[in-house]
Amino acid sequence: MRQLILSFVLIFLLAFQLLFSQSQLKEIMDKLPPSGRDSNLPASPVKSTLSCNFYSNIGSSYIGISDAGMDSTTAYNQAFIRALSMISFRNGRARGMSDFYNDNNGEQISSNYEELCEINTTTNLPVAGLKIYDSFILNSGELVLFLNVDSTNVDLIERINTKSSIAIYYKESEIDGSRKIINKILLESKISCPDKSKDHTEKLTYILCNNRWLGNETFFDGQKISTDRYKIFYEPVDECISDTTGCKMSGTSTVDGLWYALINNMSRQLSSHLKERYLNVKQVGDTYQDEIKTLNRESGFFRFNCSIKKVALVDNKLITHLETIFPNQ
Repeated sequence: MRQLILSFVLIFLLAFQLLFSQSQLKEIMDKLPPSGRDSNLPASPVKSTLSCNFYSNIGSSYIGISDAGMDSTTAYNQAFIRALSMISFRNGRARGMSDFYNDNNGEQISSNYEELCEINTTTNLPVAGLKIYDSFILNSGELVLFLNVDSTNVDLIERINTKSSIAIYYKESEIDGSRKIINKILLESKISCPDKSKDHTEKLTYILCNNRWLGNETFFDGQKISTDRYKIFYEPVDECISDTTGCKMSGTSTVDGLWYALINNMSRQLSSHLKERYLNVKQVGDTYQDEIKTLNRESGFFRFNCSIKKVALVDNKLITHLETIFPNQ
């Protein structure tokens, strides 16, 4: 009994030595509610061709992609704010933690791994320095927009401020070989313009269970956008070759649209880059009547900048190659 009480005391003390407090954890997790489909109607299959521009422009500009089936104005605004959110990743802050708990009582082995990462980015750009490098509309109705930033010889008075945040939650539970994996991603973006009528906000939620889609949800300027009307299948043109060299992350299905696949793949890859720099906070263990329990906890806080160097499409799955830099660390 004494050993058991000591174990609980150690775990209780550990909770107050974390980068996240319990209230902060709850605040973040409350933003990640379960999400379901808008209707029970079957989604319409759509075939879409990806031109070579989709691959070649990635390394030299910032990409934004609208959802399928938007009107032209909403599609442009949506792709534009999403491209700005990619630019904001040049100046980011992140904090994260991971827990691994294992319980072996001799008859049953159970484990629970949880990981939570919160990323915040911001940028303040001159309006005159934002240039559309390229844009095109896919057969699916998605608008793909590439944005460049030119900070030389421009009016620095009128500026656009962009703030984006990503909350990434990953949980893996296993009981005697039966595994369940839940992955949730929440992306929120806000742009503030000199002309307040051009301000925009977006909130995107993506949920997977055992690598199968459970639900996604998009709110643009406070209005919910239906994103489950189509299932999209992309085909690169013959002369385009998907180069997967240097791409270590597995692909993400594109049937719900390119932007969901891009954000999902990019977020998971960035989270893995951050986790490599986590420090071990505490490790405790206890043995009680042949039952072995262990708890390992890691956490970290970082400043970073990252960008997508290239993308590849393989078997209708999008793969990103992300470069992440940790300045002065």
